This record gives sequence, structure tokens and C-alpha cells, in this order.
Amino acid sequence: MNEKEFFHHDRPKSMTNVREGLKYALARPDIYVVMLMVFFLGTFGLNFQIFNALMATKEFGKGPASYGLLGTFVAIGSFSGAIASARLERFRKTRFVILAGGVFAVAVIVLSVMPNYTAYAIFLPICGITALTTMITANSIVQVNSDPAIRGRVMGIYLLIFMGGTPVGSPLIGIMAEVVGIRLTIAGCGAIALLATLIIWIKFKDLVEVPSDISVDAVLKSANRNQNNQTK
Repeated sequence: MNEKEFFHHDRPKSMTNVREGLKYALARPDIYVVMLMVFFLGTFGLNFQIFNALMATKEFGKGPASYGLLGTFVAIGSFSGAIASARLERFRKTRFVILAGGVFAVAVIVLSVMPNYTAYAIFLPICGITALTTMITANSIVQVNSDPAIRGRVMGIYLLIFMGGTPVGSPLIGIMAEVVGIRLTIAGCGAIALLATLIIWIKFKDLVEVPSDISVDAVLKSANRNQNNQTK
């Protein structure tokens, strides 16, 4: 190798990378709407480890073995959802994530009124299917529809939003369960997720088409142009 032919590129600062990824995501309604959905569903809906533990012990008077079995039923639904999502290639759009998220939120509400352990366990796979179908579709949308040059930064933001709601949601759910009981807590979590889904659908359903050019330069230029038009 001839070192004289090498080109030196300065490494950008890490915060510059993060800001650029954030600007790109905020300029793409089809991406940041998915992130909003993931935040609300992940924070309030994907808490089966808490839901199942309290329902099994407090509501149904079961022991550790029965609680562990509930995890198996969730896993069955999750596995089915993973298989189903692989066959839903043509539905991988942001609108589908919103609709599927709404179905999952309704499933969580229905889960809260299951009258006994058997009915609760039988219904858990439905929650698992809708949850995994929504989350896998959301993940693939963010990855596939992002410019490869900035995909890693966008996915980093996505994962931060997805996992960042847990420190907020888990303690809140625990407090709610102590105050109003686990059934009302599960129903409330589903209701919050459903309300957020309805608001997102009404506000953004017509703004989530994937742009023809997803490159960083094209997206940011378009966003700046739209911002300038709004200020005039």
C-alpha cells in the first residue's frame, strides 16, 4: 500500500453524531412516530413480568410454578408473533405499527378482566402475538427506512427510547398496583397506551409516508425548507 495515496478524515465528535441522528429522526415522521409508539407500548404495555407475578400471587393465589407457567404462555405468543411478522412484509408501514399497537393495547385491557387463572393464561398468547408483531415491525421499519450512513445512530436513539421507559414505567406500575390493585393497574396501562395510540393516529396518520429519498442530505434539506416555509 502506498501511504501517500491515503486520505485522512477527522473523526467527528460523539455528540455531533448523536445530534445528527436526532435531527434526522425528527425530520422523518414515519420514524419518530414509530419511536413514540414504542415508548408508550414499552413503558405501559410490555410489563408482563410484573403483571403476571402480581396476578398469579395476589389475584389467583398461585405459587412460583404457576407464575413460571404464565411466562411460557407469553413465550408461545411471542414465538407465534415472530413467525407472523415474517409473513407481513407488505404491511411493514408506520400505519400498521399504529394499528397493531392499538390492538395490543386493547388486548392488555381485556387481559385485566380475565376471571380466573386458566382464562388469564389462555389469553396471554394473544398479548404475546400482538406485542411481538408490533415491536418487530417497528424495529424493521426504523432499520430498513433509515439512510445506511446514519442507521446506527438512529437505531441507538430507538433502543434508548424503547428501553428508557422501563425505569419510569416499572416503579409507577408497582405504586399503582399497591394503591388501586393489579387489575385496575393493568387496565390503566392498556388505557394509557390506547389513548396515546389514538392521539398519534389522529395527528400523524397522513404524515408517515416514507420519502422517496431517505439520504441524510435530502431529508435535512427538506426539513429545513419546510421550516423556512412555515416561518414566512
